[in-house]
Amino acid sequence: MIERQLAVIHYKNHLLSAVFQGNELYDIIVEPAEAEQTIATGDIYLAKVKNVVPNIQAAFLEVTKNNMCYLPLKKEEFSEVMQGMEFPVQIIKPAVKSKQPVCSRKLELTGMYAVITTDITTKNISKKITDSATRERMERILETFAGVEYGIILRTTCQNADDETIIKECHVLLEQMRSLREKAPHRTCFSKLYRAEREVVKYIKSSGKHYFDRIITDQKSIFEELKKDPQLQDETICLYEDNYPLDKLLEISSKLEKCFKKHVWLKSGGSLVIEPTEALTVIDVNTQKAIQGKRNKEHTFFKLNKEAAIEAAKQIRLRNLSGIILIDFIDMEEKDHVEELLKLLEQEMTKDRVPAKVIDMTALGLVEITRKKVRKPLYELIERGD
Repeated sequence: MIERQLAVIHYKNHLLSAVFQGNELYDIIVEPAEAEQTIATGDIYLAKVKNVVPNIQAAFLEVTKNNMCYLPLKKEEFSEVMQGMEFPVQIIKPAVKSKQPVCSRKLELTGMYAVITTDITTKNISKKITDSATRERMERILETFAGVEYGIILRTTCQNADDETIIKECHVLLEQMRSLREKAPHRTCFSKLYRAEREVVKYIKSSGKHYFDRIITDQKSIFEELKKDPQLQDETICLYEDNYPLDKLLEISSKLEKCFKKHVWLKSGGSLVIEPTEALTVIDVNTQKAIQGKRNKEHTFFKLNKEAAIEAAKQIRLRNLSGIILIDFIDMEEKDHVEELLKLLEQEMTKDRVPAKVIDMTALGLVEITRKKVRKPLYELIERGD
């Protein structure tokens, strides 16, 4: 059996990438099929300031004709940003419903091993690299870039790469950033100075080399795009050409459909009820049939809550739920059981690539989680009527 696999298919009006661990759906990446026609997170434009609004500490910029973006400003920046000015900005958050995309004057270029940024000049190492010997090796690499005008952040994926590969990528990204900024003043307004990589490419690169046993797609254009990327040369990328659809072979659509359902059944007979709202998401754990015929209810509740914690973390990841999330577990009397449950939930949330934190259990017995919003939730990306 293939342990880790990424499958890319065309799903309705989207490009859908399904990450599998064994036969289990582990993660989902959804993006527009036609990347060129959208304003995507990571794109860099030569934008024009249309309006500065001190009351909300922001400016509104036109990045393409009649397409506005929101630029947050600090107090000291108001003297630097005036109506009619043109300068490069990068999209950092996509449009959400009626809200416009958010942009930043800080520019970043991200590779497989490093991030180059104009925001700082310091050189940093990912906090997720905890091994002291590895951190010392990373520090020696960064010493070779002392005095460079841009900030450099070495990513977690550096752990499994040799020094030469990391240094080479840093030089490529630095040259790309210098070229972009030098050419920007000579480009016309609304020019796209940099097109961000597809979300699936970002995902593969952030996973590190050889993370996937196989990357497979039935889309020839995507296959060719992935094969042409020099940083993916060593990956096992396959073009699926069989008459039987790849979607049906891997049961992607049927597994995806379950991610929209309000009720999620647990093997024990209990269930989760998932209710996203504008302000927060509530996940309710129900006993359902789980306690029928059971004498020791405390033990049964503890076992059910542990199963619910594992499934809740999985559903949060698959559905890409973010912001404030409250989980209403079944009440337990033993303090040790509560503490063990919270530890298990924290452990499961560390499997998530998106920064998430288990805050604590409130006085009402609700477990509070916060998860960073990096993309729209699945139910917004794929409308059920699509």
